[in-house]
Amino acid sequence: MRPTELSKADPSVKSGQAGESTNNPPQRLWLMLALIVAASLAVRVAALVYWRTGAIESEGAEYARIAENLRHGVGYVGLATPGPEVNFPPLFPLLIAGTSFATHNYEWAGRLVSLLLGALLPLPVFGIASRLFNRGVGFIAAMLSLLHPLLVHLSFTVFSEGPFFTMLLSAVYIVVRALNQSSTRLWLLAGGAFGLSYLLRAEASAVFGIAVVFALTTSETDRTAKCKRAISAIVVFLAFALPELIFIYRSTGKVRLEGKSAIFLYAGRRTSAAETTPGWYESVGGRHEVASSEPNVPSWRTWQEKWAFYGIDAHLEGMGMAMRSFAEENRETQLTLKDLFLIGKGVGRNLPVMFQRLSSDWLGAPLLPALALLGALRRPWRGLQAPSRLFLILLATVPFGATAFALSPNDPRYCFVFVPLLCIWAANGLYEVGLWTKSSAVAAGWSVLARPMVSLWIIPGLLGLAVIISPVKAVTRLGPFRESAPSSRIDKELGLWIEQQQNHPVRIMDLQLPLAYHAGAQFSNFPYCSGELALRYLDAAQVDYVVLRRGEDFTRYYEDWLTRGIPDHRAELLRLSSGADAKFVVYRWHRTGQATVGNDDQATASVSR
Repeated sequence: MRPTELSKADPSVKSGQAGESTNNPPQRLWLMLALIVAASLAVRVAALVYWRTGAIESEGAEYARIAENLRHGVGYVGLATPGPEVNFPPLFPLLIAGTSFATHNYEWAGRLVSLLLGALLPLPVFGIASRLFNRGVGFIAAMLSLLHPLLVHLSFTVFSEGPFFTMLLSAVYIVVRALNQSSTRLWLLAGGAFGLSYLLRAEASAVFGIAVVFALTTSETDRTAKCKRAISAIVVFLAFALPELIFIYRSTGKVRLEGKSAIFLYAGRRTSAAETTPGWYESVGGRHEVASSEPNVPSWRTWQEKWAFYGIDAHLEGMGMAMRSFAEENRETQLTLKDLFLIGKGVGRNLPVMFQRLSSDWLGAPLLPALALLGALRRPWRGLQAPSRLFLILLATVPFGATAFALSPNDPRYCFVFVPLLCIWAANGLYEVGLWTKSSAVAAGWSVLARPMVSLWIIPGLLGLAVIISPVKAVTRLGPFRESAPSSRIDKELGLWIEQQQNHPVRIMDLQLPLAYHAGAQFSNFPYCSGELALRYLDAAQVDYVVLRRGEDFTRYYEDWLTRGIPDHRAELLRLSSGADAKFVVYRWHRTGQATVGNDDQATASVSR
């Protein structure tokens, strides 16, 4: 179907395909896109100044420490667990390491990478929406992605999602173009873009697989040409992915695209084993915790999951997922038929949570999903747009599939990717609302509403404004963002104080990573075990500081240490300032053979809010 025929059949694509197919877009379009990027960057910088930040996020601490270790020649090693970090792909840490030459600070290098790539997100969103619908819808979609509070907040966190969304949707835009033009050059570009996306987050490989299927099935060219284009994309993708594949193989002895699923499967097996042996956990200080619905409280509050994450054996050897090297867990974990039942159980548990998340206020529900549904189904899919729209729909199934291995289904970050995707469909929904309002007003004789300025601009604009404003408060309350809110600055200041007291690296035992990161220290998790084993583990793990957080409920011994102190003469309680003392209880642990700190002034942490 030619563009003119398509526009007659479907008004929503009247200016899309024909306008986008030119090789030399008008100068006015480039100017508009430049203004959108400038506005996107300005909005994100203003939001950063307004909301501010505190400590680095836990996952950001891992990325930043990997970047620091890469620059110092230590290797691809993080903070959370010993050994090679096979859980996180390398592109984000490499970008942080490179940016740190300019910032001289790894935390702010990570935030700057997220800020710059997040500011570019409206460009691929505009391109996809313009191709699927028309240029007007493209500008609406770009504005929604520019202003949505969740996407704005992601732009100044050290999470990989923000950069990943920009790179992934850039790859999707290339595929949408390639499905219409059937160009080998475009499929080569798609392979490279998906390769870079894979190096940010491994989920991109699943989307690339869907794209290859479309390359083989949707084009009208002969079978040989289809295979040539698909193979070209695969070769380029593998060229980008090969270094990561080699690294995973050398670290684990397994040929795998990613190491995260094996790690989750390892923890899933331990959780399942704990559920089949009830009663024993009381001897190690366990209790029947209930998963919290509070946004800033981790979702792994059941004793089975704590044991799966943090359990140790009687010989003080780490058995939980977080107590061992991820590379070791990958070496030992092989998918079996029995595991398929475990995966099925995970899907049954996690998918209802995913669907529930789609009605969350932080996402913009119910207005954003409703507009997206309207934009997707208001008119039949015809001609060249049908395969592209179907591809975008199938792309959204990847997060659902990833939940089969999810250990924390309540973590909203699994659903963050739906926001930019919904913005594309919702933009067409707003466009259709404008067309419907104008047609209805003309038919009813309502002259005021029939004016284009009112029907096509003001009414859809007010709805779009509601989509942007409604999630603001909910987004700021989300656990992933509260972790680095200004209230967490006390964690950073206490960590910096500990760093100042040392002339060598130390190891800090804590429930969270950021404080240890800011102290320039190594990190150790609290073990899920009895109090007697925990005391012995302090020496085995070579711990120097024990950080207890008031209000946390980890194990029975953790609560006892908070209220009664660590029952060992080697534990020296540090006097903290009032700001830090309200949140922390900190002990200096003097391992056998170490000298004690004999000066009270040395043991006083002067930190403030």
